[in-house]
Amino acid sequence: MRGPDARQSSLFHFVSVEDRVPPSHPLRAVRATANEVLEELYPRLDRLYVRHGRAGLPPEPVLRALLLWALYGVPSERRLIEELDYNLLFRWFVGLGMDDEVWHVSTFNRHRRRLASAGLAGEFFARCLARLRGRLIYNDHFSMNWALVEQWSGQTRLDDEDEERDEVAADDETRDASEATADRAQRGQPRAGDERSATDADEDKASAATSGDEAG
Repeated sequence: MRGPDARQSSLFHFVSVEDRVPPSHPLRAVRATANEVLEELYPRLDRLYVRHGRAGLPPEPVLRALLLWALYGVPSERRLIEELDYNLLFRWFVGLGMDDEVWHVSTFNRHRRRLASAGLAGEFFARCLARLRGRLIYNDHFSMNWALVEQWSGQTRLDDEDEERDEVAADDETRDASEATADRAQRGQPRAGDERSATDADEDKASAATSGDEAG
């Protein structure tokens, strides 16, 4: 018997996000480890925020979202926030319920930069990867973006090192040219531009003399 094509969702749901994640899903082990690390970093995270004022976005969901970003190779920050809105697996990992509103991308960006500048994002990743590195590398479920991990950990990437070497080489060439010019000036030798000017003047004199002889 063919079942109906029901296109209207139910008004009430009695299933939590937790129930939608299989018990054997590899992300469960990652989440447990991430929560352990967050417990260890709690004193440092607590000192990063003031005691008074309006409550802001907690750092724990932000760090879990960063881990998701790197684990699944999400192409952009905006795409990550978009997937947090409809991806139940991502919601569960970060700690959002079915009815919880997802943060604005600018809010997430501001808190991410704050945690990264304080060194807490890098510390969080270092501790998590130290305990999960084998599972992350050899599990086909994830597509780890190591460039993001290096960036948040404050490590210099290879392309940045190449750019720095090119800049140093260019500075060395400029400095050598300046030193050579100063050395010629001290010795009283004309610069390359002065030599060309003197040659042009000699040619003008010779041309003028030739014209005078022809006129005579």
